[in-house]
Amino acid sequence: MTDELRLHWALHEIDEQSVVREAALAKHPEQRKSLEARIASARQVLAALDARSADSAKRRRVLDGEIAAFDVQVKRFEKQLEAVTDQKQFEAVQHEIAAVRAKRDVLETEVLERLDAEEKDAGTRPDKAHALERLEAEGRLLFTKLDAEAVTLKGELAALDARRTETAARLDAGSRSRYERLRVGRAGRAVAAVLNGACGACFLALPPAALQEARRRERLLGCDGCGRFLVLPPE
Repeated sequence: MTDELRLHWALHEIDEQSVVREAALAKHPEQRKSLEARIASARQVLAALDARSADSAKRRRVLDGEIAAFDVQVKRFEKQLEAVTDQKQFEAVQHEIAAVRAKRDVLETEVLERLDAEEKDAGTRPDKAHALERLEAEGRLLFTKLDAEAVTLKGELAALDARRTETAARLDAGSRSRYERLRVGRAGRAVAAVLNGACGACFLALPPAALQEARRRERLLGCDGCGRFLVLPPE
């Protein structure tokens, strides 16, 4: 294998390591976003439950006031009954009392229904609160882990960049320039290994003559599919 091929193979190995680390870093935002969405959803569920309970309690206070007002009306009508001497007037007042009591019963039914719903919400709230606490704890652990991992990966990438720069500097100017252009335009991979008779990046099969040329390891080849440099791995 010529010195030029050795240098390109070294660059291939550096690039592969960099791509792996960059891919790991690229997953971090989605990992954060996914857990943050779950936490936000759990918070919304708990907030909605609390808001529903608060609104229901507020509505019950209004209903209690209206029920109390109906009770006052009933007592007033009952006093009127004591002074009524006419049968028709007596029946009319009784009708009024029945109507007020019917309205009161409707409100009291709503109060009982709201109390029942509030009790159910109060029963489910601890589980929902604990679920949120678990997610928040999971989030703190994951975010701490991702932050530490990001520091490590960025440090390793910086070291790989330094190695790449040093290795590429040993190439002739033309090869180095083409290598840098390819690396930028080919998702960080300017060099591909020849694997199973094909380009290890785009998987285009090499013609027999090109494959034979690669086996001689005497000169650098280019892939007709992706344009990358091709190197047959050292034996």
